[in-house]
Amino acid sequence: MMKKWLPSEGIQATDELMDIIICDKSILVLAGAGAGKTELLAQKANYLFFTGKCVWPKRILSLTFKTEAQLNIKERVNKRCGVKSARFDSFTFHAFCKSIVDRFKNVLPETERPINNYDIVFRKNEARGNYKILMDDLVVLAIKILKSRNDIRDAFKNSYAYVFIDEFQDTTDSQYELLKLLFKDTDTNILTVGDIYQSIMLWAGAKPTVSNDFLVDFIATNKFLLKNYRASKEIQDVLKITLQYIKDDTNPINGFSTQPENCSVHIFADEFQEASFIVGNVRDVIATGVSEGDICILTKQLSSQYTRILRAELSKAGINNLDMNDLQDALKEPLGKLFSLYLKALFFPEPKVMTELYEINLALNKIEVGDEKEEELTKKIVNFITLNKNLVTVDTTVDELLSYIQSFVHFLGIQKIKGRWKQYKSSEYYNLIWRSLELHLRDMCSQSSTIEAAIILFNAENSVQIMNVHKCKGLEYHSVYFIGLEDQAFWNYENEPFENNCAIYVALSRAKEKLCITYTKRREHRINQWHDNRSSTYKVLRSIFDLFLNKCKFLLINHTK
Repeated sequence: MMKKWLPSEGIQATDELMDIIICDKSILVLAGAGAGKTELLAQKANYLFFTGKCVWPKRILSLTFKTEAQLNIKERVNKRCGVKSARFDSFTFHAFCKSIVDRFKNVLPETERPINNYDIVFRKNEARGNYKILMDDLVVLAIKILKSRNDIRDAFKNSYAYVFIDEFQDTTDSQYELLKLLFKDTDTNILTVGDIYQSIMLWAGAKPTVSNDFLVDFIATNKFLLKNYRASKEIQDVLKITLQYIKDDTNPINGFSTQPENCSVHIFADEFQEASFIVGNVRDVIATGVSEGDICILTKQLSSQYTRILRAELSKAGINNLDMNDLQDALKEPLGKLFSLYLKALFFPEPKVMTELYEINLALNKIEVGDEKEEELTKKIVNFITLNKNLVTVDTTVDELLSYIQSFVHFLGIQKIKGRWKQYKSSEYYNLIWRSLELHLRDMCSQSSTIEAAIILFNAENSVQIMNVHKCKGLEYHSVYFIGLEDQAFWNYENEPFENNCAIYVALSRAKEKLCITYTKRREHRINQWHDNRSSTYKVLRSIFDLFLNKCKFLLINHTK
């Protein structure tokens, strides 16, 4: 008799959630913003392990696109499934392909076979023969291996009873081909989760028809997870109306009957007027108790140019702010986490920080909590941190600080770090992340009057976050300022209305409580030797403005009058 299963405490067993969890076939889940996609995967894994539907020694394979998501899902499954999570393999697509190449590369012709300890590079012009491999070519090599050997394909289908894929709408042609090679026409059930209305990665090679292809190729069923647990009621209603517009269904859009209190559109004469208003508004939001880190400024693209004047004004007003476009990925890398935790240990050694470092050190040394060697390892790391902490003074330079971090990484063990996080076996990749973190630390130290203030800024925990829409998926903020809703920022709108509408939807769906949209009549940075686009228009985006003002009833404030 199958055991009775219930979701973890605190998780609502809604009909739509349970319908997905107990479904025993391949599924395409279309999820809305804030619906809890990661928690769905953790609960599904818990269900499969608890009920025995994933029979030992069968495993679950989870594939994601970002390291952060891969770690997040694994951590959530560990929490929900306990020891059974040992049968849950969490990879990014690239890391999964690298594991195939590393294990079976001898299948490849010698001319195509990567050498041992090859480097991974990220630009085509850096690729060199079989010792510097382009990241995207790992997928190509993995496909060649799988096509050449049925027994290798069989090993995967026999190992994995279930496969989870997050952000499925971002899957490329080659990634989808890999999925079909391994699991099409097998007994493996595939659970794909994504939001087709957030399909903003088509520019990066995502397969536009992947959802429909999956439904046909894997005889999958379509299910929905739409309840938003993140946003206020009025933001949820805005998203619902916007989603109906994007779907372009034949039913008339029913707009708001009353004006939402925290959703507005603002028109400015220039960027200085825009910056002045936003700085004042951000200051008012902070005064209500909202932290800087819970405020986000979004642009469609080119955030460094669109926010240059605004950032200067925020800094003048004493409001910390960070452009997260290049920094975000580095901070969320395991190396970024080590960097961050060690700086905190030196300057703000709270119990939570120290515990995290102890746990990482134990994991790197493959020592379980309670093992007789635990005490010895803990003493060593405490002594090391204490020694370095005693060296730090108000006069410590950024170069000295970096040398302390470097020594800590060597204390933990470079080879152990590379063994745990395989991406660092590429010295090129390791150095790329290190350089990003080093430059960020140097920048924060140059901006701050004290080293403690620089460390707080380094961790981006107390700063207004600034980024392009493409970087904000999965994030959430109390207040969102979406600046530059102008034809010139959405220059390809007429050719790609669906993708651009999805980008707008993603921007809106980051807000939990407050949403400000700006239109500025003139932006000085939009000029080059070919075009003068400094004057803004809204001819192409008129239908979007009509949607916000007439259907969503946003408050319109014209600051030019």
